[in-house]
Amino acid sequence: MYSTLKKLRLISLVSIGLLVSCQQGIDEPYRQAMAAERMAINEHFFNAQETPLDSENFSHFKGLKFYPVNEKYRVYANLTLLENQPVFNLPHSHNSSRPYKNYAIAKFELDGKNYELVVLEQAEKNAENENYLLLPFNDATNGKETYGAGRYIDLDKKSGTSLIIDFNKAYNPYCAYNSNYTCPIPPKENKLPIAIEAGVKTLEATEH
Repeated sequence: MYSTLKKLRLISLVSIGLLVSCQQGIDEPYRQAMAAERMAINEHFFNAQETPLDSENFSHFKGLKFYPVNEKYRVYANLTLLENQPVFNLPHSHNSSRPYKNYAIAKFELDGKNYELVVLEQAEKNAENENYLLLPFNDATNGKETYGAGRYIDLDKKSGTSLIIDFNKAYNPYCAYNSNYTCPIPPKENKLPIAIEAGVKTLEATEH
């Protein structure tokens, strides 16, 4: 259980997030959903029994830092499904790797320009990851306001041949908070030449 002080800090963080979203004219149901999601994530990090934070980070933790929610980073993407793809070993931290397959190419538009990213699926299936897809990416904020090794977005295979990529939900791998974790490294094809100012920042980043 986290302290009363940390609970108050969490409430303050969510209140600020709600205010910023309101000022930007964010769609109300979407604003509420994002606020609830960010509160749940922070609750997980504040919980001493669940937190991915190492002891040093946990002792100073005051809540995750996020970019303000911005609907321009919630983009519609067309998927080009990739059939009969070979299994490959995706590099992970600590000089390790895990078996993955390329699932699709996601093509989308942002600020009038076209981009594409490779969507991955785990090669070793189980009941929990049957429909899980991973979108790891790098962008121009890495090493400045966001984790240097990149960020992730979780997707669902049930979406079919089109889906929403919501960069407001971009999150850091647990490696960003604790060196005991092993995390996927985004493939070089997934390096965006622009700054994605959405989603979670580093613990050290300044607030907007």
